[in-house]
Amino acid sequence: MLFLEVMRVRAALLSLLLIVSALPVWAGPGERPEPSPGVLVLGDGVIVPGQRVGPLRLAMTVNQIIDAIGTVYKREEFKEEKIILYEWRAEGIWLSLNAQTKATRVISAFGANGKYLTDKGVRLLDRFTKAEEVYGKTYKRWEYPKEKVILIRYPALGLQFGVVNDPSQTVLIGRIFQIGIFKPGDLPPVRQP
Repeated sequence: MLFLEVMRVRAALLSLLLIVSALPVWAGPGERPEPSPGVLVLGDGVIVPGQRVGPLRLAMTVNQIIDAIGTVYKREEFKEEKIILYEWRAEGIWLSLNAQTKATRVISAFGANGKYLTDKGVRLLDRFTKAEEVYGKTYKRWEYPKEKVILIRYPALGLQFGVVNDPSQTVLIGRIFQIGIFKPGDLPPVRQP
């Protein structure tokens, strides 16, 4: 799951930069380009570790989440990783489920708009150093050099950050592109680095 999430986020960030810069060229009369991630922020956009992302709560079922967000989503099943991933691009939301139990693993906000933020004020696109100042250094860290991202989880809080680790992206390196919540406790990534 992590590998797929990381690849999705990396592709989404790079695509977002290209889409935003090329939007006037691509969008002809009557054409609707794919929305940038997170343009439609859900509820208050507040992320409470181990509890909620806006109105989406960890205790909700998939159907309740679909009812809350809407039926325009992309669903993919990854058999090897044993996960099901739902993506609401315009809302900047990912939902990761255990494929066998259908239990929620992680609810994440992603994108490059900075509208989603934690209850302590850490936003998408902030530098991870800000999150570290706020939440401390008691986290687990996995680096994925091939994908050029870092996954950082605070197990006791049920909070995770995806951080850009691509030296060629000087504007984005060290910045948070994904903030997720999970049930507090040890949640190893689906794939080890």
